[in-house]
Amino acid sequence: MTVETTDDQAPPRRRRTRRVLLVVLLAAAVALASTGAYVSWALGGTAEGTAVRVIIPVGATAVGIAEILASKDVVRSALMFRIVARFRGVGGDLKPGAYELRTGLGVSRAIDELLEGVPLKVERFTVPEGLTVAEVAAAVAEQTHIGAGAFLRAARSGKHRIDLMPEGVTSLEGLLFPKTYEIVEDATAGEAIELMLAQFEREVEGLSFQQAARAGLSPYEVVIVASMIEKEARLAREQPLVSSVIYNRLARPQRLEIDATVQYVYIVRTGKPKDPLTTDDYELDSPFNTYRIDGLPPTPIAAPGLGALRAAARPADTPYFYYRLKDERTGAHCFNETFEEHSRGCA
Repeated sequence: MTVETTDDQAPPRRRRTRRVLLVVLLAAAVALASTGAYVSWALGGTAEGTAVRVIIPVGATAVGIAEILASKDVVRSALMFRIVARFRGVGGDLKPGAYELRTGLGVSRAIDELLEGVPLKVERFTVPEGLTVAEVAAAVAEQTHIGAGAFLRAARSGKHRIDLMPEGVTSLEGLLFPKTYEIVEDATAGEAIELMLAQFEREVEGLSFQQAARAGLSPYEVVIVASMIEKEARLAREQPLVSSVIYNRLARPQRLEIDATVQYVYIVRTGKPKDPLTTDDYELDSPFNTYRIDGLPPTPIAAPGLGALRAAARPADTPYFYYRLKDERTGAHCFNETFEEHSRGCA
């Protein structure tokens, strides 16, 4: 004879098994529902977005395009954009250019816009390493519709900042990252500056400032060091060595006595460097003249590239306190520990 049992009458092991199964099924159902809700949210958009300019560079991959669109809030998920573009088989068909899109456009509509390719006209400009803000303004003016005066006024307005800048510092010296950029044909000077500042933040995002912090330097002071390295070291392999000299002198402490800071004084005052420097030049009264001041100048003296920034964040471990030019043609230096060695010149 078969006896029917309820859960309460079932053996304890069977009741526990049923409860575990019920919990697993409920968790799976919640996970599926949550996944479905996320996918729906990530794919979707809103009709209440605002207009936004998006520049897709020539040669950008689907991964890069997805990150650009997500950073501008055109799509909610860069990952979902990449998945859909791959599923549709159009990752390589998205057209470069400058687009007028809107925030909350959604994945499918964003892909459609980039497939159709209705870009605005763009201007491209290149800023090399080692330029001052005034020199950057001149370079932008030569390559785009933005005048040097308008660029300088925007750069000196105090309206444009990044988190790395200390309170009270308004100078953008050293923070306009050297790179090739594309802007729309009616972009303002402020928009060009914001583009360059955003690029600077992206470039330094992966840098570790722990070694500099142990030496007592803030991230902004690392940029100051990097700007001097950029002007002093023409060879990439020497950048960490020049950085070590600066750190060693700061730790001693010993005045930096870097010629590039004296040249910066001349550039600011006359618009061009002085060549050669004379003995009197090293006595110039300026907070940037590291022959006269202790420690670092108040701001960077030029825009450093990523190599100089890396060297400034992680100097080589050396006993060097001096360096001098060894080969004017290549820009190579020799490095010494003592002033006596330094005085004898390069071997």
